[in-house]
Amino acid sequence: MNEALIDTTQTAKMNQEAQELKHDLEATYEETVGEVLCENPKIRTENVDVFYDTNQAIHNVTLDVGRNEVIALIGPSGCGKSTYLRCLNRMNDTIDICRISGKIILDGEDIYHKSQDPVLLRARVGMVFQKPNPFPKSIYDNVAYGPRIHGLTKNKAELDELVERSLVKAGLFEEVKDRLQAPATGLSGGQQQRLCIARTIAVKPEVILMDEPASALDPIATAKIEELIAELKENFTIVIVTHSMQQAARVSQRTAYFHMGRLIEVGDTNQIFTNPQHELTEKYITGRFG
Repeated sequence: MNEALIDTTQTAKMNQEAQELKHDLEATYEETVGEVLCENPKIRTENVDVFYDTNQAIHNVTLDVGRNEVIALIGPSGCGKSTYLRCLNRMNDTIDICRISGKIILDGEDIYHKSQDPVLLRARVGMVFQKPNPFPKSIYDNVAYGPRIHGLTKNKAELDELVERSLVKAGLFEEVKDRLQAPATGLSGGQQQRLCIARTIAVKPEVILMDEPASALDPIATAKIEELIAELKENFTIVIVTHSMQQAARVSQRTAYFHMGRLIEVGDTNQIFTNPQHELTEKYITGRFG
């Protein structure tokens, strides 16, 4: 069998599987399974739809994010979990063809109201990206950048203290305390990611969004990031997108499963992974697709 025929056969098989998954969704999805609301929400999203031009990426998602909890967003690639995450601090505003409807409420305030300043919002709802993205500055200046821009400190002594405190919270201070003026790009990948977390913490956010923060890291660095998440939830609300179901099980208290732009099921993390209520969730958890 020649390569062209193999490619055609594989493409046909993938298209058939995609059609079957679409049929499964249409046949089994009526509304989200589980408790989408919680008693003490930090963020409440109501009937959120997201469109990229004419393509709808998110369909009518209602979900609470509890105060000082870690909630994991899981699902196959392209299911909408990262798109939903970026709605929470208006990162989608930077995409011209993106349109959002519904409500996203942070501590009782609609973040998409015309009175809201997106720059100030992103100080309250920080973001840690998939790949570490330190500025081409020193370790110190990476962490000090946000506080300087937002005027969070009055003098050099206060700024020094804030930088140190942020690095301590990110579990990095002991490793870099003797080289704070060294280039941040000289750090290892795991250290760079923790530096980016310290940079996020430094502007005193209330919520931290993490978009696959350990996907580019080795197992040891990943373990450090997961330990850090467990510590940070004492002071922050955390929403994490992850492709690793094991990671979601280790770090989160609640898990939300997305499929083809819809929120299929949400619940206690242990319940989602041991006794999923929806057929699509069960198929994903057991590896039948994804």
